[in-house]
Amino acid sequence: MHNLILNAQTLAPDVAFDARVKAAAAAGYRGISIRPSEYNGALKQGLDDAAILELLAANNIEVTEIGLATTWLPGAGGQAGVDADEATLWHMADLFKPRQLNCAMWEKQSLPDMIRGFGVLCDRAAAKGLLVAMEFIPHSGIRDMLVGRQIVNGAARPNGGLIFDTWHFHRGGTAHEAITTVPPEKWFTLQLSDARDVPWPEVREESRHGRLLPGEGVIDFDSIVGRLMGYGAKPTISVEVISDALHRMEPAVAARTAIEPCVALLDRLGVNARWWK
Repeated sequence: MHNLILNAQTLAPDVAFDARVKAAAAAGYRGISIRPSEYNGALKQGLDDAAILELLAANNIEVTEIGLATTWLPGAGGQAGVDADEATLWHMADLFKPRQLNCAMWEKQSLPDMIRGFGVLCDRAAAKGLLVAMEFIPHSGIRDMLVGRQIVNGAARPNGGLIFDTWHFHRGGTAHEAITTVPPEKWFTLQLSDARDVPWPEVREESRHGRLLPGEGVIDFDSIVGRLMGYGAKPTISVEVISDALHRMEPAVAARTAIEPCVALLDRLGVNARWWK
């Protein structure tokens, strides 16, 4: 077993919950991330909460991350919501007791509003014992690491931090030297995938359909992962290769195909993936 997380999007969206768990276990992952869609899919399969927990325990798999919360700015009443799936996400937090809630922001908003909203979201998540990991995405309102850093620093919550997605960082164009301007303890998760030399015309479509396995593209992992892990950051590590090619594979094959180059990369860099407990 490797201390790696199988991100929900690495498998096709129609993969049944039990197949996800079994594929992750067979490939050697220790954890999975899930969204409300996967949880609701399990219920539609006929699994109740007790059966879901039984399935996870039987396969020695933990749910480590839930999300993605994307609509968390305060409304007129000043109370930040989480998402259209808010009640489900909080229920998932109680059920799985994961490490973190992942969040992003699709629409561009003012920086003060995002700082305030992120702070409220962190406070609400803290009541559930959760970290809140913000993802910067080139085609979103938090377009790069520098904007994400401003929000996390501005909110100044102990449970608020960042996700380092290698694909998003590469496409965002931020200088590698900037990585170490984030306090190392604020890097909560490292997500691994590779990128093509020539971007697709629509970066959103490439992000959702055309990522590559580590080693197949042009991302300089020695530089970015080396910098990230070399100054004291200790993120959990997730395999997030969102690819139509993987989605066409059987779940067990896709999970194994995705983890193998990630393990090889981490071994080559001398990185020991940590677990959060």
